Amino acid sequence: MFCPSRTLRLTFMNCPTMLIFITLAAFLGQVVSALRLQKMEVPTAVSSGDPVRLNCTYNLESEQLYSVKWYKNNVEFYRYLPNDNPPAQKYNLLGVYVDLNKSRFGQVYLSRSDLNTEGTYRCEVSAEAPTFQTERAERELRVYTLPKGGPKIHGTKAQYSPGDEVNVTCTAAPSKPVAVIKWYINDEKAPENSVKALATKRHPDGLQSSKSALRFNVLPSHLKNNALKLRCTAIISQAYSMKSKEIIIGNTVRPSGLYTAADGPTISGGLPKYQVGDLVDVGCTSSKSQNPAKLAWSINDKMASPDLTVYQPPVVDNMGLKASVLELKFTVKAEHFHKGEMRLKCTATLYKVINTSSEETVIGVSHLSSGLHVLENSEKVHNNGSRSSTASWVSIVSTCFVIILLF
Repeated sequence: MFCPSRTLRLTFMNCPTMLIFITLAAFLGQVVSALRLQKMEVPTAVSSGDPVRLNCTYNLESEQLYSVKWYKNNVEFYRYLPNDNPPAQKYNLLGVYVDLNKSRFGQVYLSRSDLNTEGTYRCEVSAEAPTFQTERAERELRVYTLPKGGPKIHGTKAQYSPGDEVNVTCTAAPSKPVAVIKWYINDEKAPENSVKALATKRHPDGLQSSKSALRFNVLPSHLKNNALKLRCTAIISQAYSMKSKEIIIGNTVRPSGLYTAADGPTISGGLPKYQVGDLVDVGCTSSKSQNPAKLAWSINDKMASPDLTVYQPPVVDNMGLKASVLELKFTVKAEHFHKGEMRLKCTATLYKVINTSSEETVIGVSHLSSGLHVLENSEKVHNNGSRSSTASWVSIVSTCFVIILLF
């Protein structure tokens, strides 16, 4: 059927429904916006007290800028509107210390950081009328605090004999993240059945200290050159790379557009759309790396319970690089939908040991006590994973020897 197209009104009055949609699509296609979000930079981890630089780079092309806005945990703290006077404004938010003199357009400078600075940061760029197109992306930022001293061993006796029970504890100094304690007997990892993790202590400043107990009976085989050596090591690992992929489930399944990293995790499987009662069965695969990333699923920004996720064997290539695989499986319920949509996000995190400290006790046939020895091996990890000699990521090894007579 011939359809006149001299006016949009004639198209609506005389054309079949299908041709109306085609005509409208062609008409609207002439008003496609060119706004693109090119880069979003948020450091994965910073040391408490350090300044923070946030960057949101965009390309307007034929569009005019309406606004650039920054949010932390969905609360706005900075906006730039070129038509306002002044164009840049900040809003007080706990842990976010914006310096307007060093902030411009989508680049925001935080003069310092503390534990309250940690959170999810989102940048939103909007074009002017008539499109008001908005592009957005978000990243997580974590704050770490290194301990001011090494761990301490408590409960050693003045003397032991074969058959005596060793019952000692090790307490790590306060830090964030909390330290993981490992025990060694004569430089060999202590048997799991002799080690017990004790309750973590939370301090008023937000730091945490871990505690672990070692308990076993002294055997003749424990004596190496008439000495028994116990070592407690506190290890602090911090995320240095976090990348996410998110999908929105409603009448269709589509990417959320909040995460644009090309080397982020991938989500596979699932149905074209979901309803209440359907089974969600999807997988998340990280990019390949030497040490496989740790994966985590969240449903509507809340961490999925462990019973809904299952790790599959990692994928290994011919170079020895590994990719982690984590499945998410659950039945859709009405409460999963908010305004008709449900968000599923998979986050891949790579960790790096940033602090290792130890205390060592040697029980033998002579008595010798050394002082505290501190060795520094400074290393800084940038956003791109490169290394620097700047003393930022510190590894402290402190060893205290106490040699006690054995009878």
